[in-house]
Amino acid sequence: MAQLKAIIYCTVSTVDQSCDRQHRELVEYAARANYQVVGIFQQKESGAKCDRAERQKVMALARARKIDVVLCSQLSRWGRLTADVVSTVEALASRGVSVICLQGLNFDATTAHGKFILSVVC
Repeated sequence: MAQLKAIIYCTVSTVDQSCDRQHRELVEYAARANYQVVGIFQQKESGAKCDRAERQKVMALARARKIDVVLCSQLSRWGRLTADVVSTVEALASRGVSVICLQGLNFDATTAHGKFILSVVC
């Protein structure tokens, strides 16, 4: 079986914060899970903004079917607005891309169970 291709997505809300801890933990997790990391995207911008440039790059890779997994530390790092989180996670899932968060709820929206969790939580 081929290695799954993963993107690491790290984000903090302000320019004076650091993505170092998220980056380190996600790289370590990817190694343990035997994912092939094909990109690392880091951003220093509010999660309330839906049009963040680095996240748009991740979405473009998903549309091009170049990734299988998005790794982030928490779902709140992916987005802060419920409607945005639901729509982007569903868009990823529709392309067979899983979002895996290391902290908080951990579910795969590409599965029936994950879709249920997403609908209840969000």
